[in-house]
Amino acid sequence: MPLTTVIWDWNGTLADDVRVALQSVNDILARRGREPITLEQYYSYMDTPIRRFYENLFHPLPDDLFDTLMLEFNQGYRRHMTSTGLMEGAKEALEAFRRAGLTQIIVSASHTGELSHFSHLFGVEGYFRWILGAEDFQAAGKVEMACQFLQEQGIAPEECVVIGDTLHDREMAKAIGCPVCLLDRGHQSRAQLESAGEPVFHHLKDAASWILKRAAP
Repeated sequence: MPLTTVIWDWNGTLADDVRVALQSVNDILARRGREPITLEQYYSYMDTPIRRFYENLFHPLPDDLFDTLMLEFNQGYRRHMTSTGLMEGAKEALEAFRRAGLTQIIVSASHTGELSHFSHLFGVEGYFRWILGAEDFQAAGKVEMACQFLQEQGIAPEECVVIGDTLHDREMAKAIGCPVCLLDRGHQSRAQLESAGEPVFHHLKDAASWILKRAAP
């Protein structure tokens, strides 16, 4: 069955935002008199659901504190995101997929409103047939959301490919039953990504070429 559908992750894949996320976390720590963490520590702490990440920083982590941290993070993220934008090569990859006739979808654990806001701000909203995100700021449920949506739309797993930047994106692809390629400029290190045995790329243009070869008749 030919490839028809590209499922994009947003954070760290289309959005060049790992430094934004790190700064937002360090703002949270600074407010509480804590030392900042490094990018390497950020990588080592990253986990899903996102609550596990914060449990590496705050233990114990009662629900009210977690809710406060998520609110602070999202406020900081939106503030710092004005200093960055799309990942290098993102528009070129999106355009290449559109020229190839592929349907493009964003599936993200980020809030739907944030995805719509930034995809519009960065001028790429029109590339996507669907933008699927969370209805809250808890950054959970991405895998289930993707599987349910594809089933509802009647899109066969064999028609899809996932492009992301974390092992969670690989989990999503495996749950769907489709191939995945990973970008090493996002929220997990190259060594972590390579441990999964999937194709890992540094440039989106190379990931796009790998996908387009799979789409070729």
